Amino acid sequence: MNMTSHPFDEILGLEEQFYDEGYQQGLADGVNAGQIEGRTFGLEKGFEKYVESGILHGKSLVWANRVPQFQKGKSSLTSTSKISESLNDGTTLSPSLQLLPDNPRLAKHVKVLHALAESETLSTENTEEAVSDFDDRFKRAQAKAKIIERMAGEVKGDLNGQGKSSNDGSIEDVSVLKAR
Repeated sequence: MNMTSHPFDEILGLEEQFYDEGYQQGLADGVNAGQIEGRTFGLEKGFEKYVESGILHGKSLVWANRVPQFQKGKSSLTSTSKISESLNDGTTLSPSLQLLPDNPRLAKHVKVLHALAESETLSTENTEEAVSDFDDRFKRAQAKAKIIERMAGEVKGDLNGQGKSSNDGSIEDVSVLKAR
């Protein structure tokens, strides 16, 4: 009888063989599931960003319709994308919308916001450069919207701690604290 080959060596190696096979199969399945999950997550986040960009675009149109400078001469906007077409499409200012202050800086911010949030010029390609450009424009548009909200007096919460408050007594809500 040969001492080098034991009759149970093959049986004792089965555990390691099954472990290796299970590991390789799990790794392959994990890679596949990760790709599917990553794609789904990417589509969800991309859709959310595009919806928010559309909201900013809509706000820019409403604000543009409220800027007195644009009401006087709508043709002066031809230099910024299609905002002039949006304003010259026969849409009239709603009686419930009040005109914004006649401020050239405000008008410039509205023009820039519209140009940044215009969906026709946003790339929907899934390349590193296109995504980076979209994110950059989106962040700049959000900042412009905040500036316009403050200039137009449409801020949800002012600097005095009043405004948007839940008054539920949480630590984040310091506006409920009263001085003694």
